[in-house]
Amino acid sequence: MDLGKALNGISALTMHSLRGLLLSRKVIITALVALFVAFVMGYAGSQDVDALSDGANLLDVLILFFFMPVMAMIFGSSLIRDEIDSKSITHVATAPLDRAFAYIGYYVPLALAVSASMILITTAGFLSFFIQQGVDRSAADIYLAFTALVVIGSFVYSSLFLATSVLFKKPVFFGLFYAFIWEGFIGSIPGAIQKASVKHYLRSVGSEWVDYGDISGFDASSMGASAAVLLGLTLFFLVFGAYLFREKELS
Repeated sequence: MDLGKALNGISALTMHSLRGLLLSRKVIITALVALFVAFVMGYAGSQDVDALSDGANLLDVLILFFFMPVMAMIFGSSLIRDEIDSKSITHVATAPLDRAFAYIGYYVPLALAVSASMILITTAGFLSFFIQQGVDRSAADIYLAFTALVVIGSFVYSSLFLATSVLFKKPVFFGLFYAFIWEGFIGSIPGAIQKASVKHYLRSVGSEWVDYGDISGFDASSMGASAAVLLGLTLFFLVFGAYLFREKELS
């Protein structure tokens, strides 16, 4: 296939998918989550707290620990499956664009949408807490670190949940299990088993970037190994999902 035509096809599908994501009810969910996080962190910020350590802990627990996988699951686990069920996937299945390239046209807008959602949620929580406590250079560094972490997490989790939306007929059930049971429970058990969760490697990277709160003392894997695992997982699920999307009967 001509590379120029492939890139044009990916670009067109990317814009189509991005509009669909940004005009869906998922935007309302993002707004509600942002309001919830802002309320919780705003209340905490009004109390007598250690601003830097407690602020970092709240962002760690609310954002990385809980809402990061949950929001990626909400956005990604049904993206392709919904189009299959509604038969709107037909124009993709019958288009001259190779399905593997078409799959990229779903992944890129998904990762961007999840990133935007998580940046909004992180910003809402950060401002509601630190405006009361004072925003200095250290607080700004915490914000930038967590913003970078949620963008990295968005690309990793998006590749995972998009692949499951092709693999399973009811991907939301796997998404709920992974987000709440695997990441929430298994990833919190002390010992080597927690290394089987994406969250472990995100927090390992975060432990190098954040100097305050529990994440700074996290029993982490090395920075290089964590970055390699995150990149490897993203590429693996992206290639795996593209292969499934290319070979599977879309019905």
